[in-house]
Amino acid sequence: MRERKSAGLVQAALCMALATPAAAETRPPFPTGPALDRLLAAHDVPGIAMVTLKDCEPEGPPVVAGNASLQPAVAVTPATVFESASLSKPVFAWLVMQLVDEQVIDLDRPFAQSFDYVRIPDKAAYAQLTPRLVLSHRTGLPNWVDGDTDFPQRTAPIPFTVPPDTTYSYSGEAYQLLQAFVEHKTGSTLQALFEQRLGRWMPDSTFTRPLRPGTVASRAYRSARDADSGRDMTNLTGFAMSAASLVTTAQDYARFLSLVCKREGLSRAAYDDMLRPQTPVPRSESLLPTFRSMGWAITDAGGTTLVSHSGNNGAYRAFAGFVQESRDGVVILTNGAKGRELIDALLQPPPAPASR
Repeated sequence: MRERKSAGLVQAALCMALATPAAAETRPPFPTGPALDRLLAAHDVPGIAMVTLKDCEPEGPPVVAGNASLQPAVAVTPATVFESASLSKPVFAWLVMQLVDEQVIDLDRPFAQSFDYVRIPDKAAYAQLTPRLVLSHRTGLPNWVDGDTDFPQRTAPIPFTVPPDTTYSYSGEAYQLLQAFVEHKTGSTLQALFEQRLGRWMPDSTFTRPLRPGTVASRAYRSARDADSGRDMTNLTGFAMSAASLVTTAQDYARFLSLVCKREGLSRAAYDDMLRPQTPVPRSESLLPTFRSMGWAITDAGGTTLVSHSGNNGAYRAFAGFVQESRDGVVILTNGAKGRELIDALLQPPPAPASR
């Protein structure tokens, strides 16, 4: 829920984007075993789970290391679930695009024509909002109101920070608006829609309590050296949040990323629209041209296109993305506040060979 617009998000994406189709053949594999343990220690992160994709398919079992809990010490396993934070958004966007394919949702029809969201008092501005503006982050709404509280069922009025459809405005609150609209239109909860439509690929994942059978919750820590700095999965409640509450395993999210990479489960038109660059991200926040599509960030690294998203729920940090040209990708889930730096280190391209 606490994800912020930052150059760090894009920096990690750019590092991975440099894995061009040619470079992908020579990039060394991600570290495992003692090398990965050393990286965890160096970055003060308790645990990690990750899966790489090759030709859009998950490569082997998840790579896991470190601890899901420090006291008592419980190792990360493939069954460990992490808060995915804003990696929830691409999953929700995919569900919305299925409803678009089925003509249940019209991306460009204003909400106000059939749905009143009482938390937005400025009805003139609200009348301009559409599902497309929500998914591509240009509603003009703030990320969250009332600070960074984890209480999910917010009731405070939501002001506009800029006029709708004028500029990039990353907003979790806007995603909650679209969730309320989708639930109104379908008569189903987000959790029910998720289970019906993606449960086959993500059987160990959930937007709400309880956890799925056979999975084990992780705890998140400000420091891997301080067991008292941990917290439980407080973002997971009985109320689904399309913007932030998905908990998942690395394997589950890799299967979802594989669907998107292969463009399966939606029509060609839906994928073309969903992955089309739509909202420019300010250059102050990205080192290369980056746009928001519907549910994703699209980075152009000069002939190499990265589709990605990151997640930040405080001490849970995550990243998922794939390179369109090489069809290589990665999912990384961590339970440490310094997980962002660890993810950046893992995504760094290999050093150029020394000239002779």
